[in-house]
Amino acid sequence: MSIHEKVKSFLSPYYSNETFLSNNRPFVTLTYAQSLDGKISGKGGKQLRLSCEESMIMTHRLRTYHDGIMVGIGTIINDDPRLTARLLEIGEESKINQPQPIILDSELRFPLSAKLLTSNECKSPWIFTSHNCDNEKRKILEQLGAKVIPIDSDQIGQLSLTHLLSILHIQPFSIKHLMVEGGARIIQSFLKNELIDLLIVTTAPVFVGPEAVSATGDNRKTIEGNEAENTFPNLESVKYEQLGKDIIMIANILR
Repeated sequence: MSIHEKVKSFLSPYYSNETFLSNNRPFVTLTYAQSLDGKISGKGGKQLRLSCEESMIMTHRLRTYHDGIMVGIGTIINDDPRLTARLLEIGEESKINQPQPIILDSELRFPLSAKLLTSNECKSPWIFTSHNCDNEKRKILEQLGAKVIPIDSDQIGQLSLTHLLSILHIQPFSIKHLMVEGGARIIQSFLKNELIDLLIVTTAPVFVGPEAVSATGDNRKTIEGNEAENTFPNLESVKYEQLGKDIIMIANILR
């Protein structure tokens, strides 16, 4: 069995049952790669290459099951990703409908030089921001092809994920399957608010060190700066698969 066949066999059962779809938000898959000590990026958010080639093939295959890919502005600034599905079987890339890049950027810090604005390989991004965003920057981004959409903020001043998911689900956006890739603040927010349906974590056999960024925050404080408490969801139907040197965990959220 080829790596592509192995990956499809592993993933496809989780995306064949439409009964899991909610009536008021997309089906949400949260996925990220981490080190053995739970780090997803280097000091200050510096990009780390954690996944091996085989698990990268899995990530790109996973993108093909989704209408949209969501990341935070930190990921755009630090990694400058294209957010496309590549590393597929020969001839397949030209046949798929690439997922829509969706960016959370409350202060509209989106770089004008980002690949999502300058590369012909990428779909123009949807940038969700706050109602008090910089209107001049908004006009420039829209002239470059981006769609900028102000949304409500929550009680602590962050973009409201509940509001965001409710509008993504309906026209004109019509996102039915959403893949959330990070960074750390978004991972923590989706987990704490129990807004995900499927969790896929790739663990690479490396240690990064204490100064790197953790997927779920440090052990002393939550992202709001309060004393830490166990507010993350429990998992069920947990399965594991080894791809190359990495271990992939896939699990549903226990409701």
